[in-house]
Amino acid sequence: MHVRMLRLRGRRGFTLIEVLVSMIILGVIAVSLTKLLQSQSRFYDDQTHREQARGIARNAMNVLLSEMRMVQDHGGVDSVSSDGRTLRLIVPYDFGLYCGQTSSLITVSMLPVDSAVAAMASYGGYAYRDSALGTYTVVASSSSQTPVTSHDATLCTGNSGSDAQIKTMSVNGRTGSVLDLLPLTTTIKVGQPVFLWQKVTYQFKASTTFPGSIALWRKVGGTDQELLAPFDTTARFNYYTSGSETVATSVPAATDIRGVQLVLNALSPTATSGGSKATANIVTSVFFKNVQSY
Repeated sequence: MHVRMLRLRGRRGFTLIEVLVSMIILGVIAVSLTKLLQSQSRFYDDQTHREQARGIARNAMNVLLSEMRMVQDHGGVDSVSSDGRTLRLIVPYDFGLYCGQTSSLITVSMLPVDSAVAAMASYGGYAYRDSALGTYTVVASSSSQTPVTSHDATLCTGNSGSDAQIKTMSVNGRTGSVLDLLPLTTTIKVGQPVFLWQKVTYQFKASTTFPGSIALWRKVGGTDQELLAPFDTTARFNYYTSGSETVATSVPAATDIRGVQLVLNALSPTATSGGSKATANIVTSVFFKNVQSY
């Protein structure tokens, strides 16, 4: 009995001070872990919103570059606004060669074109290349004067001496076409390049998807489409002019423009946990590839 009592007296629990110290240590660890998790959560949220903003800016850049590169450097810009937010271009969507002309029509052999591109295009006219100057002369047409399948394709494909002898091409299951267009008032050489064009307007203006923000809009014909949003109010177009290597600080005349600087300052669609929208500022330049000969 005496030995058992000694053993029981040797068993001690935690003192109140030890318990308090342990609780304080655990509290410090818990607070540190909570702050770490909150910090990581805010970082992930911020990066997610930044990626959304970058995606908007990059997608806008890809859309703009795909059409702007085809514009000719003389007469390719139809009009610009003084605030740098609106740009209207004459954009080619189908290229071909001139075959010949009758009294009422010219006949052209066009390269294969994606059916979706052709279906969505709004025909504005055609342009033919001046072999001496290397520039294209733009011929405007009304909606009632759209291209039609040629009534006599042999003017292009025939083998006689009076025919152009231009073979119609087929690529990846798509076949080129022989079309009749409005006649010219001048004479050009057989085999000169031609293209069909449409007017495309790009504009930064108020978004309907994200009220209070700016969107990039694209208009072809009478259809105005909101492409991407939201953008900051600083998103705009700047311009490069003939004979200058630096971007113009003011909007120049449309006839002097040879390239465009895209200022794509995009925002995330929603605010971060900090209460503000993430930003992605992408600035890139595109110079018109369809240039005259030198």
